[in-house]
Amino acid sequence: MLEFMFKDENYCSSCPLVVFVREKDGSDLSRIATLSESQKKDLLAWGKFDIERCTKIVSGGRLLLAISFPEKTDDASWRRVAEVVYQEAIRLQIIEVVWSSSEEMPDGCLAAKLALAFEYAAYCFDKYHTKKKEEEYPLLETVVFPLVSKPADWRQVTALANAVRYARDLGNEPPNILTPEAFALDIKRLEYLDIRVDLLDWNYIRQNKLGLIEAVAKGAVNKPYVAVMQWQGNPKQKEWDLGLVGKGVTYDSGGISIKTDEQQIGEKKDMCGAAAVVAAMKAAALQKLPVNLIAVLPLVENMPAGNAYKPDDVMTSLSGQTVEIVDTDGEGRLILADALWLLQSKYRAKTVVDMATLTGSTAYIFSGFYAGLLGNDGELLAQVKKAAEECGEKVWELPMEPEIDKRLNSEIADMKNVGKRGADSTQAACFLQRYIQKGVRWAHIDIAGCEADEKGLATGFGVLLLNRLMNLTGKK
Repeated sequence: MLEFMFKDENYCSSCPLVVFVREKDGSDLSRIATLSESQKKDLLAWGKFDIERCTKIVSGGRLLLAISFPEKTDDASWRRVAEVVYQEAIRLQIIEVVWSSSEEMPDGCLAAKLALAFEYAAYCFDKYHTKKKEEEYPLLETVVFPLVSKPADWRQVTALANAVRYARDLGNEPPNILTPEAFALDIKRLEYLDIRVDLLDWNYIRQNKLGLIEAVAKGAVNKPYVAVMQWQGNPKQKEWDLGLVGKGVTYDSGGISIKTDEQQIGEKKDMCGAAAVVAAMKAAALQKLPVNLIAVLPLVENMPAGNAYKPDDVMTSLSGQTVEIVDTDGEGRLILADALWLLQSKYRAKTVVDMATLTGSTAYIFSGFYAGLLGNDGELLAQVKKAAEECGEKVWELPMEPEIDKRLNSEIADMKNVGKRGADSTQAACFLQRYIQKGVRWAHIDIAGCEADEKGLATGFGVLLLNRLMNLTGKK
């Protein structure tokens, strides 16, 4: 991770300088105290600022990178701006970052946003490279904010940066390394943060009749686990403030309904819902959030084999409801159904949010710009929307349409796992709703398409959203 330094900390004051200027302040640099008059003149003479690029200026032997930002810049835009700056500064070891102050954006708040944005930009996953040349590694190690004191909530910021990086690392691990067992053991390691972690193994799953998780995992050599994480930040309260479920399919071949060669590339990231939940729980512990949180994470592989579950099978869920299997590539809703029921029946969670790379339909609709949001409680959905708006991870609410739910009715069982092909974002949510008990508030976040960037690397999408939701839940 990058090192960030603030006012009154020791650093080299002659290092390259990055100047952010608000678009409407293009002629007013008076509040940027570290600039000399000649540097201000050079910047003013440069003219129009462009958010898409840095302009390099050499003044008095000192390199300046100038970039502007709109008055209202959301978190996603800050990440885009930070990427531009990072690529320009990647061969430097240290940079200073200054900006014209804004009443709408306190300096400490902007420093926090920029720091998190720089962490996104600096991320790489190169642990399996063996021939990478030394000059290919970035040199930038330190970012200095010389005009800003360290924000009071700096621990919160670094915790989020740590958690997002953790989620991205999990998502980028190859599936031969991050098997369900390896994932489970990595989660278990988080007990050092006072998170209780219970690992429910293959024997537990079969003996306690988590039939849908068992069905999906049957064809895989690597056996499944269910990880249960508990963070009690408010031990005086017995109830859970929030229960979470994350889809943890460490590799999805489609099973007997096997995917095409092209579709199988990237399916190691079908566990990014679970990764986001695990990382958000880690952030909550690092931040010492005063809330009680519980997460249930079904971790499986979906593989074809002679003993794999298949279309036309009828499986019995933990809830006792039966499911006719139409498509073994509709495995995510199956494992989530058992996990949701376990969360409610055994752990008594009354407010539940699940996160999953669930449907190709959502990826096609939103192309990664939004996650799909569905659920049964207007107040909870409004909270999720507010959290999304505040953190820059966007969601779009889709309808829970009763007519689409009817597609799931089966002639030979309580339901099918897949009905018609269209509107599968809603259809999958309707399936999950059949496993939500009376009186339980529930929201479903389908992050399909959001989990990877244009390079195919995991984004860690969902960590900031869940963290913000945790904070809002704690303030209710």
